[in-house]
Amino acid sequence: MAISGRKPTPTVVKLVTGRRGRLGVNPAEPRPTGKPRPPVRLSGRPKVLWSRFIAKAWWLTEADSPKAWLWVHLQTEAEENLTEMNAARIAQLRALGSELGFDPASRARLAVGSPPAADPVARKFWPEDAS
Repeated sequence: MAISGRKPTPTVVKLVTGRRGRLGVNPAEPRPTGKPRPPVRLSGRPKVLWSRFIAKAWWLTEADSPKAWLWVHLQTEAEENLTEMNAARIAQLRALGSELGFDPASRARLAVGSPPAADPVARKFWPEDAS
């Protein structure tokens, strides 16, 4: 089954802007936690990139680990020999970087600023998680 059309607006954006859309907010939306974990066999330049970018991206969760792993390897490939990468590989690298929030436009869409001390949205809409 092919999925087409726009990506859905993230729930947190709907809540912050007050524009819930025609479908409203999904109360059962999964909310992954934890930091991304590198694969056990990660070494060399990919390990350096993981420490430099992925480990510092506080907005990523453990659910982002496979996507981050792929980005690290594509970035390594680009650094080692960019002229040998075809357009499809470069497009994959750009798309992954954007989805992970590694460019200013994607961070703006994700509403990624500084690390939150406490999440007021979570407290209001998911009080069972409030600590």
